Amino acid sequence: MIVGIICDRGVLPLIKVPPKIKINGQIYVDNVLKPLFEKFLPEKYPNEMSKVVLHHDKASSHTCKLVQEYLKNLKMDLGINYLKNNDIPTKAPDIALLDFFGFGYLKQMLFKTKVRTLSGLWKKCKELWSGIPQDMINRAFQAWKRRRRMVYNVHGNHIENTKKIHSRSLKS
Repeated sequence: MIVGIICDRGVLPLIKVPPKIKINGQIYVDNVLKPLFEKFLPEKYPNEMSKVVLHHDKASSHTCKLVQEYLKNLKMDLGINYLKNNDIPTKAPDIALLDFFGFGYLKQMLFKTKVRTLSGLWKKCKELWSGIPQDMINRAFQAWKRRRRMVYNVHGNHIENTKKIHSRSLKS
C-alpha cells in the first residue's frame, strides 16, 4: 500500500507501507503520520505548521483513539489542525483530493508505462507522483472547493455522477 499527500504547495513524497500487515492506528501513526508531520510537512511549511489541516477519511485506523490522541498532541505542539472524527464527511471519496484526482492521475500515467518489476513500479510511481505539475494541483484544489460545496448543497449525498461537478459556474 502507498500513501500520497497533496497540499497546496505541491505533492509530498509517496510513503510505502510495509506489505502484508494489518493497518491499525499504531501502524498509521508510525508509518504515515510521523513521517508526514516530522519530516515532509515542515519542509513545505517551515514555521507555518498552523496553516496545515489534515483531511483523511473515516478508516478505523484513522479514527481510533490512539490516532486522535496523537493528532491532539500535534495540535498543541505544532499548531496543526485536523478534522475531528465527527467532522470527517461521510461521502469523503467525492471530496477527497486523492480519490478524485491524485491516485486516478497516478494510475492513468502508470498505464502509459511498461515496468517489469515491483521495484521498477515503485520507482516509476515516485517519479510520476513527484512530477505532477503545480498548475494541475491548483486546478484540483479548485475542483475540491466546488465538490465540497456540492456535497454540502445535497446534504451529504453522493455527487460523483452529477454533470455540474466540473462546471465552473456553481453558486456557493
